[in-house]
Amino acid sequence: MSQALFPAWRPSADGRAALATVSQRLQTARPEGAPSLQVRRSDQWHVTLCFVGRDGTHLATPALHAAFAAAAARIPAHAFTIDRLAYWPQSGAVVALPHSCPELQALCDATRDAIRRCGIAPEQVTNQPHVTLAYLDKHQPQQPWLDAVDCSGDALVVDTFELLFNPGGRYDALGAWPLTGAALPAPPRQDTLF
Repeated sequence: MSQALFPAWRPSADGRAALATVSQRLQTARPEGAPSLQVRRSDQWHVTLCFVGRDGTHLATPALHAAFAAAAARIPAHAFTIDRLAYWPQSGAVVALPHSCPELQALCDATRDAIRRCGIAPEQVTNQPHVTLAYLDKHQPQQPWLDAVDCSGDALVVDTFELLFNPGGRYDALGAWPLTGAALPAPPRQDTLF
């Protein structure tokens, strides 16, 4: 059993439909002789914002919920599109990677900071948000056929996040927070020196 605890974004019905299209293209593009895909169910699709740890439901305290509420109040609702698919040999995951989305990364960072403010050391932070669509066997060579999969489609709307617990085979939401923040400040700009 997984027993994983983590804040995450899960797609709406429209988002699941968009991801289902990419998942179907992935399955269709798999060439004969390529490693077999273990496709994830649509109810398993999510972006882990920060991984708290395993066997940690006792960490889902009112203080953590309040810290997540404060984080949600700082990040605006936003959307992202899928840039490409990648295979990660260490885990065997085939992931959908978004185009650059500062708001999504800011949400990852804000949940990490909220967890730390509660005195919890996250087991893993998210530096590359992604949706796992399938698995191959671990430690396979790179799969260049993934580069040809068409990832175009509707934007995926991120307007809330949840604290999820995985008791094994499913995800139970232990809380949910709508994103209500104003637009993120523009990145600093450095004028030309010459």
